[in-house]
Amino acid sequence: MDTPSAIALRREFELRIFVSLGIVALICTASALISRGEASSFERLGSAAGLLPETSRCVCFLLLAAHMVIVSALRMWAGTELSARRVMAFRVQVDEFHTCGPYRIVRNPIYLADFLAIAAFALCLPPVGLLMPLLFWVHYSRLIHYEEASLGGIFRERFDAYARTTPAMLPTGVSLRRLPVALREFRLSAEGFRHNALYVLFIPGFIAAAWTGSFTVAAVIGIPGVIDWAIVHTRLGVQK
Repeated sequence: MDTPSAIALRREFELRIFVSLGIVALICTASALISRGEASSFERLGSAAGLLPETSRCVCFLLLAAHMVIVSALRMWAGTELSARRVMAFRVQVDEFHTCGPYRIVRNPIYLADFLAIAAFALCLPPVGLLMPLLFWVHYSRLIHYEEASLGGIFRERFDAYARTTPAMLPTGVSLRRLPVALREFRLSAEGFRHNALYVLFIPGFIAAAWTGSFTVAAVIGIPGVIDWAIVHTRLGVQK
């Protein structure tokens, strides 16, 4: 019989998309209500480096546009390896686990891509926004524990050997040495693109923000992609 904590963890996994969106909404609301008018974290970093706020915004937004290219490519690559059936299922899929491509670097590259995106967004908010990646770290750590306990129960020695040599979410120096081999296995399917494109619109969004100096512009352009992904994720997840 499942314990209350086990039931809560299973529900958190099944509702992970709504938990994630809830964290983002909570921190953005806190930033608007508590820290209205405060400089963003990247503006503070730019000021410490002797840059004018306008210069800090332009440089940061252009860097974030490039960052979103990398994040999107990583998520689409990992999603291509897994397929939408596995990525978007509300329940843990334990019929197989992958060790090729981005899974040579970390065991959970999709969570890594999302965490990198969230960390970037947090820099665009006042310092209270830094709570967002912290909360995501806690949330993802719980999801990984739940999911990998299920996989470990099925694959046992094989999964344990993989877990001993490959970090859960953040790459290490050792795992990054496998990057050349992993990149030779790079592939991208139409399904992998379609179902993991939630950050793609932030690329032109941040370019426009660099021109206007406003993160709001990036959000207005980028959020429709997240909404589309959330709708597709929910529809496919319910079907599984």
